[in-house]
Amino acid sequence: MTDFDVDVAVVGAGPTGLTVCNLLGAAGVRTVLIERNASTVSEPRAVSIDDESLRTMQSLGLLPELLRDIAPDYGSHYLTPSGKIFLKVEPKTREFGHPRRNAFLQPKLENTLRQGLARYACVQTWFETSCETVEEDAEGVTLGLLTVAGEARSIRVRYVVGSDGGRSMLRKVIGATLGGATYQQRWLIVDLASTVERFRQTRVLCNPDRPAICLPGPHGTRRYEFMLRDGETDELAQSDVFVRDLLAKHGPDRDAPVVRQQAYTFHARMVDRWASNRIFLAGDAAHLTPPFAGQGMNSGVRDAHNIGWKLAQVVQGRLGPGLLRSYAEERPAHAWALIQLAVKMGRVMMPKSRLQAWLVQTGFRAARVLPQVQAYFAEMKYKPKPFYQKGFLSAGITHGIVGRMLPQPVLELQDGARALMDDVIGQNFAVIAYGYQAQAVSNAVAALDPGLSGPVHLAITPRDWNMQRDAGAGLAGRDVEGRLAVLTPAAGGTLLLLLRPDRYVALAMQIDSSGQVAEFAREVREMVAATGRPSHEGPARRG
Repeated sequence: MTDFDVDVAVVGAGPTGLTVCNLLGAAGVRTVLIERNASTVSEPRAVSIDDESLRTMQSLGLLPELLRDIAPDYGSHYLTPSGKIFLKVEPKTREFGHPRRNAFLQPKLENTLRQGLARYACVQTWFETSCETVEEDAEGVTLGLLTVAGEARSIRVRYVVGSDGGRSMLRKVIGATLGGATYQQRWLIVDLASTVERFRQTRVLCNPDRPAICLPGPHGTRRYEFMLRDGETDELAQSDVFVRDLLAKHGPDRDAPVVRQQAYTFHARMVDRWASNRIFLAGDAAHLTPPFAGQGMNSGVRDAHNIGWKLAQVVQGRLGPGLLRSYAEERPAHAWALIQLAVKMGRVMMPKSRLQAWLVQTGFRAARVLPQVQAYFAEMKYKPKPFYQKGFLSAGITHGIVGRMLPQPVLELQDGARALMDDVIGQNFAVIAYGYQAQAVSNAVAALDPGLSGPVHLAITPRDWNMQRDAGAGLAGRDVEGRLAVLTPAAGGTLLLLLRPDRYVALAMQIDSSGQVAEFAREVREMVAATGRPSHEGPARRG
């Protein structure tokens, strides 16, 4: 048996790596977090967190703490060069249980995630430690580390998550290369500690002379972003006089305290290889996203949730190592779709001429007369929803919800209390029955062996149907707001779902007879068997 120091090493303590560590810690997986810097970031970076990421934060049990430093539920107004609004994006949906657009401060988020690791004795954090060498073999990975004090050490781990940023060392180790483009346009970010601007929505000035964005933040903070013109050097762009002049031309914040001013170029790139057998890239190590859709960090959090639960299942011997191959099958398509969304939004924000600006903006104004088109933009329906077409999914039974994230309903529980679904089912697999006969179906499937370790069984009745009291020992709730109504099964039937820990549906089946419940259980067992034989070797400490 190979002797391991820990099961998983996570290299890089940004939002992606910290999320992975919290997921592994909650599962009891022996983990070490390795970060070359002395602490998490202290300066503003990412500023937008979406509903999917908040759902992941909810699963970490840190949402109340994080919400203290988040400005929830804001939209964007797109303006012509003369300042007239031609498009409003103000989503009202709570499909996944949270507002779709929210402002946050990355230093606050990272600090909260780091503090969350203190809950888990199985997680070690090694800051001021760099990863110098990586040797992968058939059984594990050996890392050569160096502390800032010059102390060298070697550790042996089963798996590595490379969340080590845009200049990733682990990317080079596995032989991955970034494809895509780096754009010529340069932008200037100006972060303010406080603002006298009271408008709560984002303003996007789509002016070919100088595109600009004004974003509100939590605790009275604000960010401005300005596209730089040819000839405006980094030295000029980051001078106080230049910055104050731009602020004066774009609002009332000319004299506001500046936290950071930074010129940058943006990238639309993704790796051609997401993983080796035991090393997995995540976050900026795997993809670099233009800022215009606010999805760079959010894509990294999706990576983290996907690989985090899978590593936990494999390390703990619940599922076989073949499960880990599904990470590189599932994540690339959606990550690239969001990169392309950001590129398209950039074209709207950065028209190359006044004629192009007029044509684009006139088109959006004309679309207002069509309610469906207006709702498409206002509700952000243009944002690609996560959809896995291959991976840890049922191959034998097809349904439109398979491979998609399940909406998160508010449930009225049997004691009358109300709670979001994810808080009821916890972090493991869940078998969910939805329909008028949900409780009977849930009881029937709970009596069978699906081959999974301890899935939660939950029966959900539609909004217009009360639960039957004392109808079995399983969990039950009523869909108070009707968020699952889009899944309505055929008359008299019940929809039975296998929900993964990352809230994606792995299997869905219409249940009209007791025999189909057994078929559902057989299908789950086949999915489990396809991951291979689980390993039950626990981590061994090395002296």
